[in-house]
Amino acid sequence: MENKKNIVTIGGGTGTFVVLSGLQRLPNVALTALVSVLDDGGSTGRLRDAYGFLPVGDARQALIALAKNGSASVIRKLFEYRFSKGDIAGHNFGNLFLTALTDILGSDAAAIEAASQILRVKGSVLPISTEPATLVATLESGETVIGEHVIDTRTAGRSPVVALKTTEPVSISSEAQQAILGADLIVLGPGDLYTSTLAEFAVSGVTDTFKNSKARIVYVVNLFTKAGQTDTFSAARHIAEILKYTGRKPDAVILHSGLFPQEVLDHYAVEHEFPVTDDLPHESWVVRGLFADVVLAQKVEGDNVPRSLVRHSSEKLAAAIATLL
Repeated sequence: MENKKNIVTIGGGTGTFVVLSGLQRLPNVALTALVSVLDDGGSTGRLRDAYGFLPVGDARQALIALAKNGSASVIRKLFEYRFSKGDIAGHNFGNLFLTALTDILGSDAAAIEAASQILRVKGSVLPISTEPATLVATLESGETVIGEHVIDTRTAGRSPVVALKTTEPVSISSEAQQAILGADLIVLGPGDLYTSTLAEFAVSGVTDTFKNSKARIVYVVNLFTKAGQTDTFSAARHIAEILKYTGRKPDAVILHSGLFPQEVLDHYAVEHEFPVTDDLPHESWVVRGLFADVVLAQKVEGDNVPRSLVRHSSEKLAAAIATLL
C-alpha cells in the first residue's frame, strides 16, 4: 500500500461510475469513492422515504464499477438489474439488496462493507456523511428549489444556481475526511454540476477538508450543458463554479475536444442542451483529447430517469488520469 497512489472520487451517478470503471483497471492505485447522501429521486428516493436510510443509488453504482468480477459477471449484472413489473417496478436489485443489508446489519456502513466483500471490489465506497440530507438550491431570482431530484429536473431557461445548502445539519464523516486528507489525487466529475459534482460540498466540513488536502485536483468537464443547471456554461464557467464551491481551482482539467454526430446533437438540442464550449487556454494543465463514446441508451421499462446518449470513455479517462499521477 505504501507504493500505491491514493485516488479519491467525489460525485455520483453515471459520470463517477465511468471514472471508477476505468481507474479500477490501473495498477498501483488505491481507490476511494465518496458518494452523496443527498439523492432523493427514483428508486433510491422511494427506499429512502420508506426506510430512512442513506440513499443507496450512488453507492450501488460505485460498488458495481469497482467490482473485480468483470462486466460479464452474473452478480454484477444482478446488481444492475431493474424490475419492470408489479409493486417493485422501477426498483433496482442492487438498491433493494443494500437496503435489506442495512436493515439486517443495522448500519449503512456495514451494508456497504458486506456488499463490497460479495462483489470483491477494488477499493472503498464511503458515504460523505453518516446521515441523509436534503439538497437546497438558491437561484439568482431568489427562488429556492428543494430536493436533489427537483433541482436535477431539466428546466430550460431556469434562473442560475447561486448557492447550495442542506435542510438538515449534516457533517462530513471522519472516514470521508481522512480519505480526502490522505489522497494523492482527487477526481471531480463528470456529472451534473450542482446535483452530482458539487452537491457533496453542501455538507458541512467538506469544503474546509478539501481546501486542506495536499492532493492534486482533476476536474473532468461535462460533454454537454444541462438544461436548468448549466445553460450556456462554457468550460471556463464550469471551472469557476468548481472554485466557488470547493475553494480550489483544479490543478488539471480533462476536456473532450472532438465533434459529435449530428443525430446526437439533434437529440440533445431537443432538451436545450449543447456541447460545452472550449474557451480554456492552450496550457499544460488542460488535457484535451477524444474522450467521449456514443452510447445507444435503451429505455428500460420502469426506469423514469433520463439517460445520456453520450458518455465519457472509462478507458480513455483512466489513461488520461494515469498521466497525472
